Amino acid sequence: MTALQNLRWILRTISESVEVLPAVGGAEEDLVHPDFEEREDQIFDKDDLIFDTIFERDSLRRMPSLYRPVPSIGRIEKHFFRYFLDGSFRSYFLGTLLENERDTPVHFAQVGACTLRREDDGTMRREVLQMENVLLVAKGRLSEVLWTRLEKLASETGIKLVDITEKDTISETLPDFDLRNKAAGKVRYVMHSLESEVIKEVLPKLSEDSWLIVDGSLLFNPTLDLLSKDGRIKPVIGVAKNFRKDPQFVFGRGPRAERYSIYKLLADLRTEHRTAAFSARDGRVVFWYVRLREQKHLDYPLMGVVKVELVNPSKEPVPTELIDLISRTLVAERSVTPHGQDRRWHVHLYPIFLAECTVKENFLSREVVHHFLKWR
Repeated sequence: MTALQNLRWILRTISESVEVLPAVGGAEEDLVHPDFEEREDQIFDKDDLIFDTIFERDSLRRMPSLYRPVPSIGRIEKHFFRYFLDGSFRSYFLGTLLENERDTPVHFAQVGACTLRREDDGTMRREVLQMENVLLVAKGRLSEVLWTRLEKLASETGIKLVDITEKDTISETLPDFDLRNKAAGKVRYVMHSLESEVIKEVLPKLSEDSWLIVDGSLLFNPTLDLLSKDGRIKPVIGVAKNFRKDPQFVFGRGPRAERYSIYKLLADLRTEHRTAAFSARDGRVVFWYVRLREQKHLDYPLMGVVKVELVNPSKEPVPTELIDLISRTLVAERSVTPHGQDRRWHVHLYPIFLAECTVKENFLSREVVHHFLKWR
């Protein structure tokens, strides 16, 4: 509650010197769009559209196949994934500040990232949890005097002040005229930055037999740079539930080469199978798709499939045996699913779902925020 008390003090202090148009009824929660994850996949990998390089090689140097079986390997047989990271946020539109002819939306967000560790007996415990309270306004729409005052107030109360218009890899793709939508992109950027800090904290605890699954893409910087150090593959994978639908894939060489849309590629992908691993960022990242669930119970071919990313600092083809092991142990993580609690249930990994729930449990309730954040 201290965070809200501090924020309410900031709002009341600021409203004494500028005009305010409060959100109707107080704090208005911003809606979260799951499809934003697909848009992020396009943003992070915007320079690549056609993928024609298979970037894996088995010990016998055989030609990779487009599809490979990856039957499940459970935790009892091989406890491969032990750490699970997810981030989440809850964002609110508070109103509009009017300063002479200038105006800016004001948003408040709670942002968190959590890593859970799974013990040998399967129990989960919290390893790392980081939370931030964020106040977002457009610096370019305020006078220097007012921005400086906001900086001072935020510093005194421990609230993170963020400029909505400051360029970053996510929000810079959104139009400047829609600052409320741009604020949503900025909140996601703050969340991914927090996730990177948590990865950095957990990284020393990982090993060849103790891997971390990160919810979402690893192409976000500074995450990509962090995992590219030392020239060695780090025991970390990114698993995306929503991914871009526009890439094309080429398999084979010369006149026999076949081109696949992502729909065609995944329509023929059977349960507990994976695609070949493709190269992105000139081999710095390899990625592939794994089908977790049968298509017959799902609405269309892309459901039940996750995209897996592995940072590859050496830029050399990754051993097929490693990709198979990652995929087989990943398939086993689908066993328990939050059916009915999330529209993405068909691609949920249960420990990731628990990490997300841990973050959300530490957010203030919507009712409390709505009641407490009043301008006057």
